[in-house]
Amino acid sequence: MPLASVIIPTYNRLALLREAIASVLRQTMPDFEILAIDDGSTDGTTEAALGAIDSRIRYIRVPHG
Repeated sequence: MPLASVIIPTYNRLALLREAIASVLRQTMPDFEILAIDDGSTDGTTEAALGAIDSRIRYIRVPHG
């Protein structure tokens, strides 16, 4: 179990999601996970998140609420 979880909620913010993930990956603490929670985006967020190649990133998509 990771020492820290970074939760990034998103909805149609593809560019900002990429920037946020990149920022977390640049941190010096190695023991973390990123939970990207997508609220039903329609702007390509799903494809970008699933294309991220890092085992610490978990993508969770929920219906838009």
